[in-house]
Amino acid sequence: MHNTLRRCRRLVFAALFMIVGASVFAFTFMPMSVSISPSGAQSVASFRLTNDSAQQIAISIKAMTRSIDENGNEINEPADKDFTIFPTKVVIQPNSFQNIKVQYKGTTKLTKEMAYRIIAEQVPIDFVQQQSSGVKVLFRYIAALYVAPPNVKEMLSVSKVEYAEQDGKKGFWVTLTNSGTRHALINDPVLKISGGPSGSITLTEDQVKALQGQNLLPGNVRRFFIPYDGASPNTSYSGTLSATIE
Repeated sequence: MHNTLRRCRRLVFAALFMIVGASVFAFTFMPMSVSISPSGAQSVASFRLTNDSAQQIAISIKAMTRSIDENGNEINEPADKDFTIFPTKVVIQPNSFQNIKVQYKGTTKLTKEMAYRIIAEQVPIDFVQQQSSGVKVLFRYIAALYVAPPNVKEMLSVSKVEYAEQDGKKGFWVTLTNSGTRHALINDPVLKISGGPSGSITLTEDQVKALQGQNLLPGNVRRFFIPYDGASPNTSYSGTLSATIE
């Protein structure tokens, strides 16, 4: 039950939105995460746009690349050459839905999983005047799409632990590396740190909340601050991580 609630919360947070002006109409875009193959029948993802409002709305759909830097900042670039999307623009009538097909057409010779974003944006159009209101985006969903060849697997490890101070708090800089070929989404992390006067410590729950729900893409290196009052400067540390990986 606890994991189910956590997954639901992640889906809510993944649906990023921007409100501009007072008139915003509701729509949903599902699923929020999907994995497809580089070729064949399984290279197509199906999404559903649902208009739950009493007015028609206009939606545009696009694909973007996805990478994440050491500090967790996500970088996106247009990925038009890698996908065929049908339709890319659609007007959805009140209380109705539209299916969207997204087909991968990039290279099929993948050695690791590739991560993308599929973005559905509400476009503000005055349907009486048939013109844009001049505002770029009213509401936006950002879904995760992975293109994965067979037999990909995450390989997550703690590559470095260092003493650190942040905002007046002692702790550790913990560097995680995913040297595998599949993304690693971290749930219920338990961090064991060895070294220093105490020999070893085990950090769980709120102590390692900075790691909860983090997603390391293949080849990704991420650094996290973990507060701990007993951390000592000029000390050699190492660490291991156990977690449920999705």
